[in-house]
Amino acid sequence: MGDIQLAGSFLIGGMVLLTILSMNVEILETSSINTLGSMAQENMMEIASILDYDFKKIGHGVPRTNSALLAITDSTISFLSDIDQDDVIDTVAYRVGSAAETSSTDNPDDRYLYRSVNGAEYDVALGITSWEMDYFNENMVPTSSIDSVRVIQISLEVGTMFGYNENYGRASWSSQFAPKNLGVF
Repeated sequence: MGDIQLAGSFLIGGMVLLTILSMNVEILETSSINTLGSMAQENMMEIASILDYDFKKIGHGVPRTNSALLAITDSTISFLSDIDQDDVIDTVAYRVGSAAETSSTDNPDDRYLYRSVNGAEYDVALGITSWEMDYFNENMVPTSSIDSVRVIQISLEVGTMFGYNENYGRASWSSQFAPKNLGVF
């Protein structure tokens, strides 16, 4: 009878130990995923800050006789602005690179966001997984005509470069810009 009790104790003790270990693994996974989410949110805040600064200044210092927008697509934009407030009109452009450029990261969907000022291009951020730009006229009707654009909407998603069990931290952001130098509101 004592051997059965001893075996039962080992069996119950083993099940309790396995339950504790399983719970520990779940806590580690949840903690890792939360950390990745926080990293993505921090990256998103940095990107949003840069975009907010630049897009509010579209057309700043540009004579009203010139168009502030030079080129627009659903993923690129080029515009004029005295971006650094030195009384010289700058050409600023944004574009997203290809996923092939980021083959060294685990995330198959991440890409670089590039910013160019007067032709000098550099990457603003790594981790863009989705990037879309929409343009609207003064009545909030979508437009592709540079001369009628009054509102620019940017929607993007950022993912972490590395994941945990193929789960990547993600953060989304969307904002509309109505630069006063485009003649809006």
